[in-house]
Amino acid sequence: MGISIQVWTAIGIILIAIIIIFVKANLHICEPNELLIFSGRQRKLKDGTKVGYRVIKGGRGLKIPIVESVTRMPLNTIPIEIDLKGALTNGLIPIDIEAMANVKIAGSEKEGVYNALERFAGRNLGEISQVARTTIDGSLRGVLATLSPEEANTRRLEFAEKVAEQAGIDLERLGLVLDTFKIKQIADPQGYLENIGRKKNAEVRRDALIAEATAEAEARVVAAEAKKKGSVAEFMAEVAVVEAENKYKIKKAEMTADVNRAESRAAVAKGITQVQEEEKLESARVKLNKNKYEADTIVPAAAEKQALELLAKGKAARIVEEGKAMAEAVKVMREQWKKDETKELFLIQQLPLILDRVTGVMKDNLQIEKITILDQGDGNGFPAYVKGITGGVTAFFEGIKGATGLDIPDILATKKKGGD
Repeated sequence: MGISIQVWTAIGIILIAIIIIFVKANLHICEPNELLIFSGRQRKLKDGTKVGYRVIKGGRGLKIPIVESVTRMPLNTIPIEIDLKGALTNGLIPIDIEAMANVKIAGSEKEGVYNALERFAGRNLGEISQVARTTIDGSLRGVLATLSPEEANTRRLEFAEKVAEQAGIDLERLGLVLDTFKIKQIADPQGYLENIGRKKNAEVRRDALIAEATAEAEARVVAAEAKKKGSVAEFMAEVAVVEAENKYKIKKAEMTADVNRAESRAAVAKGITQVQEEEKLESARVKLNKNKYEADTIVPAAAEKQALELLAKGKAARIVEEGKAMAEAVKVMREQWKKDETKELFLIQQLPLILDRVTGVMKDNLQIEKITILDQGDGNGFPAYVKGITGGVTAFFEGIKGATGLDIPDILATKKKGGD
């Protein structure tokens, strides 16, 4: 008959309970201020050294039953009060020192935790504190032996640093860490420091008096030097003022000269500008007069000249045409003239024209507004005038006859006979 499910369930629950009880019984949790040392199993360190324990700082670890055991080592700070009596200084002068130190067990391999395990595993804090106090006392006595009482008293910070440095090396070998070391008080039962204090006070008073006298003398010297420097500075200031005034006058003169030159240049430029403007105005005036002269004289003269030239050309053309016509007429007249039967007739026909031309010439060249006949008293005034006219006509006909060969009176007489 098989095992029921309830049995298997009960067995499982029992196993789980056993595991929980086992873990709870063998699981160890490490607090931040302690170390857990699991001893019993061999292991190798980083440098190859074999040890029979393992260390846990913080966290948790599971102990193997029967094989391993667990030890807790606190990492709390251990305060140590040091009261050193009759410690000899340099020069074999004893002094009393009160100091305070804070020590703790190393918590890492770098700080020497394995040294601490080998020396203090399973020991209480009182025992650890006693070992640390003894170590610090030795370092303190060793450093103090190199210092005089006044050096230890006046250079406490340097003194404490030297003790902490030397004690820290010794404590590291033990697996302890020196967190702080302070000198609280230094006492001198023999009165050495008090005597030194008196001496120092006397020296200080002496030095103060010397310093005061020196300071007073130096003050006088400084005052005299300052007065001297003040006089020199005053003289230099006066010289600087005079130089500044001279520079100002020179600069003012230069500026005045520059202004005068600028004004002169401006006046010259203004005059040049005025002359240029007057030249431009005169040029414009000349151009205007020229244009006016051309408009009033040259243009009308040119127009008149052109009109006269055109008129002359017209007259010349007319004369040319008249000449051509006259030449044609002369040609015809010459042809008719060659005919004897018509020569006299032609001359008679042209006689009125000739007379008109002759009288026209006389009319154009002789202006007679009024004829006055004066009688000289001999009764020959008017008859003489008539005689003169008759003689002028006869002379006129004689002139025609001489010019043309035409005897007008003879022709007229012949025509009259023939007509009869």
